[in-house]
Amino acid sequence: MVRIAVEHPFTSVRDALVQKGYNAEMLENKTDAPDYDVIVVRDQEDLTDFHMSVSLVGARGLTLFEIVEEVEERLVRQGKIQSPAPMAGEHESDSGGAGSFIAGAVTGALVGAAAGLLLAPKSGKELQEQLKEKTADSTEKMSGSIDQAKEKADELKAKHEEKKEEKELEKQEKEIEKEEKQHEKAIEKEEKKEEKAQKEHDKAEEKVEKEIKKAEKDASGGVDVVEFGESSLDKNSGGKIKVEPSDAAKKNN
Repeated sequence: MVRIAVEHPFTSVRDALVQKGYNAEMLENKTDAPDYDVIVVRDQEDLTDFHMSVSLVGARGLTLFEIVEEVEERLVRQGKIQSPAPMAGEHESDSGGAGSFIAGAVTGALVGAAAGLLLAPKSGKELQEQLKEKTADSTEKMSGSIDQAKEKADELKAKHEEKKEEKELEKQEKEIEKEEKQHEKAIEKEEKKEEKAQKEHDKAEEKVEKEIKKAEKDASGGVDVVEFGESSLDKNSGGKIKVEPSDAAKKNN
């Protein structure tokens, strides 16, 4: 069975292919590309890595009908299908209203012209020649009018589909922008949280250091211990011993 993938956001292309009876689905993961016969992409550079094994149809600059026709042409080249069928509703829903109206009007004109010629006082041969000329002229005009109506309908529908796809792209871009902002806010929140935790950690360390100093002071009986290095002992007249640093220690201090 033929498998066709369509890159986001061209859901209208997928729907058109499904309407024609093809097994078409949206391409969710580029690594699945080799599993398909044809893939519709925004730009052929989107799947450069798989270009050698997968037939890619670039949608840029093409109408919906042109994209479907290109897909079918690729399938014909691969021998996957025999001959593409016209899109369902292409001749009826897209331009059928305008075409039917014009066809009806021209047919009425032909009937009126034929009746007028038959009632005119001329020979049968002359009447036949005039009728043929009128019929050929009217048929040519009718064909041209129907073709113009169909082209106009196709153009309007293509513009409608393009606007729909543009809106879908804008919607997706807004969603991506929203997600990016949420991600940035989450990162900022996490950074503030880490900064707060670091400050609390530093504060706790400072507190512990103060507690250690206090404990050391309490353990020494509240007496500050001063290192003199080299010192000498002197006894004053009252019998008290006095500790003084040596001359060398004084110079070093």
